[in-house]
Amino acid sequence: MIRILKNKMIALSAVALSPLALAAQEKTTVPAGTPITIAVQPAASTAPPVSITLGPRHGHVTPVRQGCTHTGGGNIDVAQPSPDTIIVTMSGAAIAYGALHNASAGMNFDLEQCLEINFDNPKLKKAKLTLEGRVIGLLRSHCKSDSAAYDQACAGIVCGPTALVHLCVPPHSVGGGESLSVNDHDGPVSVPITAGKYTLRQTFSISAQAHGYIVPIKGPSAEFAPDPALDPLWLPYKEPFHGAVKKDFGFQIILKVAEDTDTNGNGDKKEEPPSREKLPEPRPESR
Repeated sequence: MIRILKNKMIALSAVALSPLALAAQEKTTVPAGTPITIAVQPAASTAPPVSITLGPRHGHVTPVRQGCTHTGGGNIDVAQPSPDTIIVTMSGAAIAYGALHNASAGMNFDLEQCLEINFDNPKLKKAKLTLEGRVIGLLRSHCKSDSAAYDQACAGIVCGPTALVHLCVPPHSVGGGESLSVNDHDGPVSVPITAGKYTLRQTFSISAQAHGYIVPIKGPSAEFAPDPALDPLWLPYKEPFHGAVKKDFGFQIILKVAEDTDTNGNGDKKEEPPSREKLPEPRPESR
């Protein structure tokens, strides 16, 4: 008897939780004591109305070394976590050791990524491309004549000879014994876009320069790559950024396309209708 009541309570709970789903099905009589199985299926994810297809790519990293130097990393990673998003990360590290002689080290990054914007939803009339960038890393110097810097952290979208959108994260440098932890961001910048073929161009540059120490000490460095790009043996004993988390180091660009709901057909922002304020009711004249 207890088992029959329990099964009836389960059946009543199922009806109470999903009355619309059960109403759409044909009614059936379940004999007492029959086990009931309720299957729940996750909702299917909807595809974005606009997507990006990656095409040919030319990515190069050129190390520059003069004297006693050390470079590491030198990676250009192009990832597409979703059909409407591309993430490009450039990472590398350079250090110069100027014992008795001048030394300079650096890395120059350059990328051209061809891509195609697709309007997968036939009802889509216009889309918006958004670009934003960030730079995370460490700059170190140890003497007055030392220097370390990053520069040319830039990216843009072009269509043939026409530049559509462009951004640059402002450069930074240190010298004279300074050190700097960098976490810079620029953007987002957006532009209306139509279906077609485009090119992403991205650059990045890091450098470190040392000038002939009389006594051997550790040299300046520009570290914009996760471990183990820079050998710890090249770092000073009293590391100013000991324990820093470096997994996100580098220059990263996020490119995203989406349906454009903020502009009119000419690419200008929609004008908000004038607000209508309710005027106070007229008061009767006093006599």
